[in-house]
Amino acid sequence: MAQAADTLIEDIYDAVTFPERWGGILERLCALSDATHGLLFTAAPHHDSRADALWARHNITDRQLADYTTHFRHRDVWANAAAARGLLSRCGVRRGEELVSDAVLRRSAFFNELLRDHGMGRLCALVLSDGGELAPVQPVLSLYRPADAAPFPDETVRLLQDCAPHLQRAIRLRVRLWGRQDGREEEVLWSGRMIDRLPMGVALLDAAGRILCLNRAGQAMVDARDGLRLRQGRLQAEQGAEARRLAHALEAAVSAGARTAAVRRGEAADLRVSRPSGRAPYLLTVLPLSPEAAGPFGDAGGGGGDGARIRAVVYIVDPAAVAPGLGARLGGLFGLTPVEAALVADLLADLTPAEIGDRRGVAISTVRSQLRSIFAKTGTSRQSELMNLVNRCLMLPEGP
Repeated sequence: MAQAADTLIEDIYDAVTFPERWGGILERLCALSDATHGLLFTAAPHHDSRADALWARHNITDRQLADYTTHFRHRDVWANAAAARGLLSRCGVRRGEELVSDAVLRRSAFFNELLRDHGMGRLCALVLSDGGELAPVQPVLSLYRPADAAPFPDETVRLLQDCAPHLQRAIRLRVRLWGRQDGREEEVLWSGRMIDRLPMGVALLDAAGRILCLNRAGQAMVDARDGLRLRQGRLQAEQGAEARRLAHALEAAVSAGARTAAVRRGEAADLRVSRPSGRAPYLLTVLPLSPEAAGPFGDAGGGGGDGARIRAVVYIVDPAAVAPGLGARLGGLFGLTPVEAALVADLLADLTPAEIGDRRGVAISTVRSQLRSIFAKTGTSRQSELMNLVNRCLMLPEGP
């Protein structure tokens, strides 16, 4: 369970920049808790584009979701009971039986006209409001079981409690990223100007696996001829076995993106590409896009795009590279001081706390004290969690 939870936390941070993965996160939470359905939604009374962008689901059909949002959202006896008790304004886990009795639930139209027909009747919900940035959207993650199943056990409550701070941070970052896009998600995501602002390499692929666009960071990696290359418009790895794995992943991604409307987490491929220079391998994620997410490519504001549909995206991260302006970014997101941000940069460069102390001429106890302050400000508790969080922050767009 512990190893599965650690991997789940990594996926939560991936979802900041790969929002298609929220459905896979819900699927894994359901598997860990013996739930049959999962829903991430916003309980805010007034929707806007930021709130709508956070919705995700597992094993819930388009029809079920439409019925809920159109006819039953305001008749949700669980949500109404939580709102009446002020539980939607603070983070916490609640089971359905703690909100309303089984008798009240089974008398409701919400149960008889919606839940029962779809095999739902038990609830374990995590409210993710923080009294700050997330208060306007009121995100809630809900897991469901059939009505005749046993209530969710304490183990599920603890699982959601452990995930809560990571989910909150990921959703905060997602909301901030969304705010920068001025509500023009498709136009901004798939414009050349937008992906050029990303510090990682990004390649957009068409249905044949050819590159429609390679951003500046990606082009620099290819130009370096240090493990990656372009041949006949396709991205390739230089070494034989890695070249075959990458070619297979790209072919699978464009095929998956064309055939399914629900991109699953399992269809994303994570690969390492060795570098002849001996530097840390490139980390690649090959992600298929569902038809509704696979928008046309073109420069935001018009011009430059031919309208070709994007079927897959390749993200390329150089672990040894630290994006310009990292200190200012970490200061703005988490309130880190310049000294603390420099410490994070040293950790990203694979230095140990002892090496950082020697390099700066300070005692290791001072470095550890600064690291504890960074943990407190970022809400992390381990260096691996901190590195996961910072790596995801590096994927956020830079300023114009």
